[in-house]
Amino acid sequence: MADAALAPRKGYGHGGSLRRFESIEARGHRVRMADDHPALVEGRTIMPARVFQPDEVQRLLIDGVNSRKIGRRVMKGRWKGFPIFTLTLEERATCPRSCAEWRTCYGANMPFARRIAHGRELEAALWAELAEKQRTHPNGFAVRLHVLGDFYSLEYVALWMMALARFPALHVFGFTARHPETDPIGRALRDMVEADWSRFAVRFSGVSRDRGGSVVIERGEDTPHVVCPAQTGGTDCCATCALCWHSDRTIAFWRH
Repeated sequence: MADAALAPRKGYGHGGSLRRFESIEARGHRVRMADDHPALVEGRTIMPARVFQPDEVQRLLIDGVNSRKIGRRVMKGRWKGFPIFTLTLEERATCPRSCAEWRTCYGANMPFARRIAHGRELEAALWAELAEKQRTHPNGFAVRLHVLGDFYSLEYVALWMMALARFPALHVFGFTARHPETDPIGRALRDMVEADWSRFAVRFSGVSRDRGGSVVIERGEDTPHVVCPAQTGGTDCCATCALCWHSDRTIAFWRH
């Protein structure tokens, strides 16, 4: 009998109205760059032409239906009915160099991703969009942080803290490579997670912890943690899963 971990995965041939793309399989092989690659040395994406200033785009928050992994609207759990939006920043430029995927970031396989340059202009435009989402979705909406990129400053973390207080409909989920104990930004995020996990479900990459952990494993590798159901075939995408923000448990993700 074939190993269940290697069996075809449910939902990977269609996405219905939840997402535009047919498959959420990883596209292309993980690129591992040499230590002297300019993108690594300078701390930036390998696709600088795909980095845009906030005033060069119509919107920062993109409907989750445009992602093959996310989906349009939460279908279960306490966030059921919430539309999902995503935010994509520039990988490495916003990430800690301690990130385990610094040389192998999957952004190298995302040539069409629209990355938004970080800084005060982003924060001002983002606040305006969150205010608009509060007006148009007063019963709740979810933001996935960050498809690429990370929390880049304490001021940026504070913006999200203030947004949660100002916009009661806002709910956040996502991941960070900031360490919850050794990185000041990570510690600030840890405090937010522990204070309001029900609305700020950000998981710490490479960390197994009681609340908000996530680890990367090889496909089929044994793990004491629950494996992402969208990868094993238990569900179709984030919108039909809800595990990342519903469960405290550390979640394992197959490397892609």
